[in-house]
Formats: sequence, structure tokens, C-alpha cells
Amino acid sequence: MTRKSQQFRAVVLAALMVLSVFAGTIAFTGSAAAAAADGNIDLGAGNGTQVSVEAGPSATLTTVEIGDTDPSSNSRAVVWVDENEDGYWNSSEPQVNVTTNGNGLIDVGDLDVSSLSAGTYNVSAADEPNDNAYDGMMANTTVEDQLEVTSSKAPVLQSAVHYDNDTTSSVDAEVELAFNEDVTVDELNVSVEGESSNLTQDVIDVKNGRVVATLGQVYTQDLEVTYKVTDTQGNTYSNAKTEEVDFAAVSVKADDTKNAYKGSTAAVIAGNASADVEITGTDDDNNFFRSGSTGTNSHVYTFDTTNRDLGDYEVVFDGGQIANVTIRDLGLGVSIEDLTVTNADDSVIEGTVSANAGDRPVTIELLDSDEDVQMTIGADLTGQAEYDFEFNASDLDTGNYTVLVTDNQSSVETESSSIEVSKAGKGSADIGGTGIVTEQRGDIANITVTLSNTDYATLTFGSEDVGFVSNVTVEDVNGDGQVNVLFNTHAATGVTNLANDGGKVYDVPSLEGDDDDITKADISEDVSTLLDAGEYDVEVRSGEDASDDSQGVGTLVLEERNTTSLASWTAPSGTTLEDTDDVYEAISNNNVTQDNGIAYGDLAVHQIQASGLYGAIEADGDATDVAFYDVADTGAFNFSVEQVDPGANRDPYSLILNETNTDVFADEENDTYFIVYDTDDSDIDTTERSIENDHTLEANFTVAEDEGNLADDRQTVLDEYDLVEGEHSLGEPVNVSASATQTISGETTVAPGTELSLRVRSSGDTQPSFLKTATVYVTENNTFSGTFDFSEQEVGDTFEVTVRNGPADSVSVDGNVVEGGAATETAMTETDAPDTATEAPDTATEAPDTATEAPDTATEAPDTATEEPADDTETSTGTPGFGAVVAVTALLAAALLAVRRD
Repeated sequence: MTRKSQQFRAVVLAALMVLSVFAGTIAFTGSAAAAAADGNIDLGAGNGTQVSVEAGPSATLTTVEIGDTDPSSNSRAVVWVDENEDGYWNSSEPQVNVTTNGNGLIDVGDLDVSSLSAGTYNVSAADEPNDNAYDGMMANTTVEDQLEVTSSKAPVLQSAVHYDNDTTSSVDAEVELAFNEDVTVDELNVSVEGESSNLTQDVIDVKNGRVVATLGQVYTQDLEVTYKVTDTQGNTYSNAKTEEVDFAAVSVKADDTKNAYKGSTAAVIAGNASADVEITGTDDDNNFFRSGSTGTNSHVYTFDTTNRDLGDYEVVFDGGQIANVTIRDLGLGVSIEDLTVTNADDSVIEGTVSANAGDRPVTIELLDSDEDVQMTIGADLTGQAEYDFEFNASDLDTGNYTVLVTDNQSSVETESSSIEVSKAGKGSADIGGTGIVTEQRGDIANITVTLSNTDYATLTFGSEDVGFVSNVTVEDVNGDGQVNVLFNTHAATGVTNLANDGGKVYDVPSLEGDDDDITKADISEDVSTLLDAGEYDVEVRSGEDASDDSQGVGTLVLEERNTTSLASWTAPSGTTLEDTDDVYEAISNNNVTQDNGIAYGDLAVHQIQASGLYGAIEADGDATDVAFYDVADTGAFNFSVEQVDPGANRDPYSLILNETNTDVFADEENDTYFIVYDTDDSDIDTTERSIENDHTLEANFTVAEDEGNLADDRQTVLDEYDLVEGEHSLGEPVNVSASATQTISGETTVAPGTELSLRVRSSGDTQPSFLKTATVYVTENNTFSGTFDFSEQEVGDTFEVTVRNGPADSVSVDGNVVEGGAATETAMTETDAPDTATEAPDTATEAPDTATEAPDTATEAPDTATEEPADDTETSTGTPGFGAVVAVTALLAAALLAVRRD
């Protein structure tokens, strides 16, 4: 029914009522209510349309209207909810009175329905006789089932987000709470999770169910909010509620371009509630698309980057606003040094936090198997983006634990592998291996200590019976269950007060990944001379107390030291040797060879075999070459090189050798030392005249007589060698056939392994001219050879052969291409290189096996049979290796095994 029809009907009814009065008819209750009997009751959604209201202490209908068709008087009407459904008004039922004026629909004011429980109800109306409503007044207008009262519900918190609303401002930290309906705030407290202090500075906005509070700073810790709010119907909570607050590390607004670390949350901040948001991956291989909205009563959309690909993303929101986010990898990681520890008193859980960005605050938590936090460390990553941490494990229960690391700025997390904490057993320590260690007086003994259920062990060397007692405590820092202790038997001489770090007497090897330590050391009974040869007890126990009973015993056997031999070797000029390994490798490759004739300009290498020296050299503390000469300056030993047979009326000269013009390499395990110098080094001075070709020199190594120390009697070893002129020679003339694989060979006095250049160049009227080259190496028997292709040449062609390089002048000889029978054609066949393995000299300890099979260096000469141009054309045929014969190799191996003695 239209509103005009309703009004017309009301007018007709009003006219009938007037006529009835003038006719003298006696009105009763039904006729008195005729003014409101047109059926018009509108609760705010249209006449006859059901309206819902939530039950509650403030539940009210505010838009109720009724129709009135009696313009003759301002009578009164009552509108009520027929709660008991009897069709009559009762004073206990919700009602509202209104004065009618016959002007159609009338707003009756607020209808309080707070007393109603959930359900559906009829709404009725009637005129009040004499402006007086009474119980039992009959309704003449009823709208059935138009009012629905729903169950009362307190407001529901849909989201709580903490973010920086303006990164350009020093402080603009906000927390947005989005509720499902309009609210008023009774209580609001933002705090760090588990703490009570209120971080809320102000509540700046309460509108349409959106509550915004400001904080004094952006907090990267886990936050929670305690709140109590009331909706428009008066519904609230009996007690304040507490919920977690999500943290968004990155805030994104229109036109922003932001970076976010993967695993963090980005907050897209729109200008309106329920704003649509679309996020699209823009990289070629990224098909990510997400469409959503900020949600009811919220301006914030959260974008979790945990499972997103790295790269660029476009964010479209607020009806076309655009922002861009690039997801990067923070690379946050945590490594644990030892995943199995005990709960012993000194036990710790150690590890390192690392990331791709430094100077960032992190939180490091130790979690048990229930993920309960046992310990927490707050730290800042260094500029190198690392942080080493340590948790005390002594008070932990047995079980499995993990370390959780959180980057505070982005909330990115990483968790370690499982760490097993077991019950600590009784600590024990023992001497490794057979328990017997043999070394020579003056050398350094290496004793291995094994540890179980402890990080500390204390050793005792000697006893009162042998006149020497010393204790040393070591720590197994790297947790591998063993510590190697180095005992310098030379440095122990004359020491009464020993530093806790072991001084020069005790040390632990400086090996990669080995960071064990010495924590305490002493010498309670000292010696004034080098420890005598004999057997010394070694006792060990766990812990740091030397007075505890020993748990393991061993023996250190000190033997008399020896000065065994001196041998002379040579190496090509320009050879670079950096350490002892280089020397042994050069020996195995025949680039260092034993020789009593050394070409002037090549390197002289002197090999000394003598035990008991390394302790003094190591105790010096300098590099080996410096320390060698420092000890020599004390008079303990001496190395010299002197001329032999200087001639009539001449004194022999000596080379003045020191750390600046020689290299000294020590092989302490085999009691071997190599002294290397360049025979024509301008830095080597002499005591008389200059060193020259054809001089014979004698190397002398002497350990001085010093009773009770390195030698009771003088010990000397000698070796004599000749300085010869570097010379190359070729048979003249050199005749070859006009065919491939022609060998040209010669002899030389320079060191084996020297690289030489062979050049064959056409001479005379030979046409076309040609040039052929080869790189060759001097063999161990001082020969060289190169293979050339003469298949393009003719009988009668002439050429010149030149050999150069090494400490010798170049030599040239003539050559001819002759009939095949006049020259020997050498077919190139692949043969194994000679066995150049050399056995290390026999010393007090077994030398490491440095013998290696030389690689097969025989290579087939390249096919150079191509048409030669008219001009000189250079052809290179390399000949690596030495091409030595087996017989000479055998002789060399025998020479290396021979021990030269005085």
C-alpha cells in the first residue's frame, strides 16, 4: 500500500469517526482508538518490514512511526511491543506515548526494548481514551513479527596491528584495533607480552569500530593489548580481554617504494575502511596475485612475506593508489658448535648468529622441547653481521633444546637444529695412543690427551726421582675430546717461574679449526741443563687440580740427540721455494737434485740431518730462517761454507750467510733442515775475494761442545762440492733427415729441471726459410733434447741450432738436412716418465711417505707438417719433463738413500 493510499484511508476513517460522534453514538474503547487504526506502524525499515535489534541494556528502537487521520483534536496514542502476544496493552510491556494530530505518519520517539530477550514480537498501537492508557486496552493496529530481538553479543576484536604510520617522522608508532561494530573505549593498555607497563600514549581515534592508539616508539618485541569496550546496545565484557598484537615491520602508503625482508610483515595503510587491496608479483617468473581488503572498520592490510618469492611486487589500493614492495633475503641463520652437550658445571651451548645485514638488534632464546623459553640474550649483530653467543648448560634438565633467533626490526626468525643435553658423567682423561712418546733431547714432544665428560685435563711431567716436575692444565675448547700438548724439552732448561699460558715450554698446535688452550702451567722442580736422556713419567687427570689422583699414565722417552749428515743439492736458477713442502715436491719432480757439481748461478741446497735442534729454534719465536741464525749466534751450533784449496799464498774465503740471503726450511718430524742460497746472489759477501767458477766449496755444520746440553763433544758433518761454469754443448754439425720427429740433443752443466730454449733457424741459401722452436728441460743426467719436424725440408738445406737460458751463455752450431741414412730418425713413442720418487733420509722418526709417481710427461709431438710460408715461421714443440733413462733414475734413487758421514 502506498503512502498516499494510507493517508487517504486515514482521512476516510477520521470522517467516519466524526459522523459517529455527531450522531450521538456512544463510543467505547474500540471507537476511541480509531485515529490510529489505519494499520500504519513503521519501525524504520518500511511498513510491514521486519527490523532487528540486538538485545542489551541500551537496546532502543529510534525510528518508529504511526499513522494518524484525526485532524480535529490532538489526542494521544500508545505504541507498544505485545510481549505476551494477547493483543492488549499491559503496563509491563515496552511502550511509548505520542500526541496525534491527524497529519499522517508521526515519529513516536525512542522505544526502549532493553527489557526484551531474544525472540520475535508483534508491535501494536491504540488511541488513549481521555489521554489515559489503561491495562487491557485493546490494540486496533498490529504489525505481526515485525520486531526481531537478537541475542546480546559483546564487540568482537577482528585485528590488532602495530606499525609505524609515518617513517619520515621520528615517532609515529600506532596500534589499530578493528572491532566488528561501533564501540566506546572503557579501557586500553598496550604492553610488552608478559609485562604490565602501559605503553599507550594516547587514544587518538574511535570511529565506526576503529580504535587507534599511539605509542612512544616502534616496539619490535611481541606486544599484547588489554581492552574493554562497549557497543551501542551497552554490551561489554565482564572482564577486560587481552589479545596479541601483530607487528608490521614495513609500512606502505600510496606512491611508496619499500624493501621488506622475507619473513616480515608489511602493513598497507589505506585512507578508508574496507578498502580493496591487490598485490601482484611483477618479475617475469613470479605469478603471485592476491586480492583482498583492509576489512570492516580497518584501514590496514597486512602482507606476510614468509612464503613469497624474492623480488618486486606492485600494491594497488584505495581506488587506484599504487605502491611497490621489494622482498629481500635477510639471510638470518644460527649455527651451533656442538649439538651434544652435558649439564656439567662448565658445560655451555655455543653458537653464532649471522645475517646479510649488520648492526641489527636480535633476540636469542633457548627453547626447551615444549618451546618454553629457558634463557634469553639481547644483542646487536656486529658490522660483519655476526654475533657469538653462549648459554650456560649446567642448570638445564636433560632433553632436547633449540635456539630461536629473531631479528627485532623485521620479526624474521630462524631456529637451530636440535641440541641434546645429557646428564654429565664423571670426567676422565687419559694419554692417547700407546701412552709412550719418544723424542730426542732438545726437540718438542707431542703428547695427545683424551677427555671424556670434561673440558679440562691436567698433566704432570716427571717426578722427584728424575729431578724434574712440571704441571700443565689444558682446555678442550673445540669440544672434540682431545688436546695435543707440545712440550719443548729445550725451553724447559733453567725455567723456574712459568707463565700460566705455558710460556715457551708448553703450547697447543695452531691447526685450522683447533682452538684448544692452556690455562695453567708451572715447574715445581727445575733443571739447569738440558733434560737428560731417559724415561719421564706422564700422568693425567680430568679437571684443573694437579693434586687429584691420576686417571691415565704414560711415558716420555728422551733419547740422545745426533748430528747425522750433510748433503748438497742443486736447483735451477730462479726457482722459488716457499716452505718445506715445496722442497719435497721439487725433489720428487727432479727440480731439486743431489749433486756435487753446482753451476755458478744455480741454487745450492744444503740438507742437514740433526735431531734435538728444533726446540731451540722454536723457542726463539721468530721465523725459521731468522731463528736458525739467532740460535747459531748463541754458539750452540754453526753452519758455514768455505773455499777448499785456495791456491798458493791465499787464505780460503768463507761465505757470509744469514737470514737475508738464505732460506731455511725445517722438517721437525724428520729432524731435517734445508738451507738454500743463490750462488751468484749479490747479497752474499765473502771474507776474502769473490766467489767464482771452478772453486771448490765445503759446507760445514757443527754442534758445539757443551756438556749437559746439545752435545757433550763437538759434532761436525761436512760436504764438498764444486762450483762449475754453466755451459751448454751440442754435437757439431747437427745432421737430421728430411722427415718428422727428428731429435736434437745436447749436454749441460746447469741444474736438472732448468728450462731451456732450442731454436732451429734456416741458414745460407735455404729456401723457403724456416724457424722451429722447442722448450726443453734438463734431465737428471744433465742432458736435454727436443724433437722437430723436418718433413717439409729438403736434403741439402742448412740451419743453425741455438740453445739458451739457465746460468750459461747461449751456444749455436750448424746443422744439415742429409740423406735418411746419414741421420737417425727418432720415432716418438709414449713412455712413462722415470720413477723420480726419493726416499727421505733415515732419521730417528719415520719420514712421511713423500714418494709420488711422476706424471706421464711424454707427449706426442704436434703435427707440424704444414706447408711452410716463404717468410720465417716460428713453430714451437714443447718437451716437458726430463726424458731420463731408467738406469740414471736408479742411480739417483740410490744417491738419495745414501747417507754421507764424516
